[in-house]
Amino acid sequence: MDLIRNINSLQAFHAVSRMKNLSTTAKLLRISQSSLSYHIRKLEDDLGVALFHRTPSGLEPTEAGALLAVHIDSGLGTIRTGLRLAMRHKEPVRFAIPPLFSSRWLSARFATLLERFPDMSLTILTHANNYPLMDHPAQFADLGIQWGRGDWRGFHATRLWSERLTVVGSPAYVAEHGIATFEDVKRCTLIHADDLGMWQEWFAGTGQQVALPDRQLVLVDRHFQLGSTINGVGLSLFADWLIAEELANQKLVSPFAGSFGTEYAYYIIYPRDIELSPTARMVHDCIVRMASEDQSRRQG
Repeated sequence: MDLIRNINSLQAFHAVSRMKNLSTTAKLLRISQSSLSYHIRKLEDDLGVALFHRTPSGLEPTEAGALLAVHIDSGLGTIRTGLRLAMRHKEPVRFAIPPLFSSRWLSARFATLLERFPDMSLTILTHANNYPLMDHPAQFADLGIQWGRGDWRGFHATRLWSERLTVVGSPAYVAEHGIATFEDVKRCTLIHADDLGMWQEWFAGTGQQVALPDRQLVLVDRHFQLGSTINGVGLSLFADWLIAEELANQKLVSPFAGSFGTEYAYYIIYPRDIELSPTARMVHDCIVRMASEDQSRRQG
């Protein structure tokens, strides 16, 4: 037999066990004292035990009543947790993404992401690859995409895939500067985004001195870097998949055959001092899965 015939009786019991006074509890629940007494008697009849006894200071739970109160407290705590999680499931997700990654990778998969989470409220924010460097990143976004080495203090970071970099310039720039050897690169203007690390890595990989030449141009946005490179400002390093279209249509050329492995990559990150909402966690895991699928296709 179902012992819980009326959830209202349990709610009434729980309130009385805490307040220890019928009149005060009735006012709190906004019901009559007689209705409250009815619910308590009904629950006692269903269980076949007394749940309260009267004392000069008010109602005190019996041994059975005290035991029941403990379990109801536990059950209500679980229900409250479930309600909070259910509410958080609909919380909007703020996703910070560098513009070039957004246009070259996410945009082609955005429909799939929204199809998997049709009720999600997703806000895409852009940043100049500086999400983990912000004073209060958690106030800006719940999670983000970041290019680098994955060593951002205070952030969980999951690498999306391994990268290979290619040296590129406009056909006119490469021809004008007669770039045929690694040494020739030192006479060129080198374009950077964010920091100088990728070109330092490249020079070290060629066996040359790591010290960079004098002519440097540091930009804060890779779209700007890409446009500047196409327009003949200098040489850049790009992940090979990002510039596949420009290489195919000869807007960019590489003076050297092939690409090279790098410590740099795109990561999905979020601050360590916050707990992702269930929806943000699903977005995070979905991006990781799609990235893994992409890497498998490239390797296949």
